[in-house]
Amino acid sequence: MKSTYLTNLLLLVVAVLLIWLMTESNSPPSVITISDSIDPTQVTEIEIQRREQQTIRLQLDQQWQLVQPVKARANQTRIKLLLSLLEQPVQTPIQVKDNTDLAEFGLAQPNLTLLFNQQKFAFGDTESLSGQRYIQHNQQIYLIHDDISPLLGASASSFVDNRLLDPISQIQSIQLPALHDDNAQSQTSALSIYQQDNNWLASPDNHNQDQLITLIQNWQQAYAMQVVINADIDLADDKPVVLIELADNTQRKFVVSHNNDSLTLTDPQLQLQYQFPAQIINALFSIND
Repeated sequence: MKSTYLTNLLLLVVAVLLIWLMTESNSPPSVITISDSIDPTQVTEIEIQRREQQTIRLQLDQQWQLVQPVKARANQTRIKLLLSLLEQPVQTPIQVKDNTDLAEFGLAQPNLTLLFNQQKFAFGDTESLSGQRYIQHNQQIYLIHDDISPLLGASASSFVDNRLLDPISQIQSIQLPALHDDNAQSQTSALSIYQQDNNWLASPDNHNQDQLITLIQNWQQAYAMQVVINADIDLADDKPVVLIELADNTQRKFVVSHNNDSLTLTDPQLQLQYQFPAQIINALFSIND
């Protein structure tokens, strides 16, 4: 009896040990990331330093904003791409010592440095065999699959949100100018649209609610092909102007330039030029039956 008991106990121990080994073998290996000192959700400031190019600074204030070289709503998708660096899986890092030759990794005078909450990530050369990039953070050099260095070297304009209006803002009224084509022929008529008693009205000629709501939504959702920062905007006084009143009592003013190929809406206050294809003119400036 005692021998049977010991045998069963031994079999139970072996079974438990086998289950534990199987569980451990099925567990995913722990992933080493480029930074264990800062979580992407904790980042509130981003700075991009480039040699011989202007510095770009972004800050989180309810949503991400570009604050240098101009102040503008930031492209949230590109911010997420920058933050993805902190979650990049890496192999065992190289420890930087007193005798480490940083020039060997292109890190002696890096062309690109990315800062998250003042924590530096310097971008060096790529490794010849893998094509991965050397990045130094503190006293460690990592090899990572690099998707973001082209973005870091791009112009500050690429970090501006392509949406003409903040999606959380609501239009209360809009004044549209008359537009003329390249031959000085009338293309669209002047139109003022405003909200009254929860209804949309238009002047000089009123239109039905569906038509007015569609036009307002077209402006609310307008998404530029490209946004350009231009600190030297020279606008003639005779240019047509769009005036938009928002629900938060703020105002957006856009100066209109257009031809057969393109439409440009320029915000002189923000020094931004939103560029669209000419095909969108009809959707933004006229009532469609």
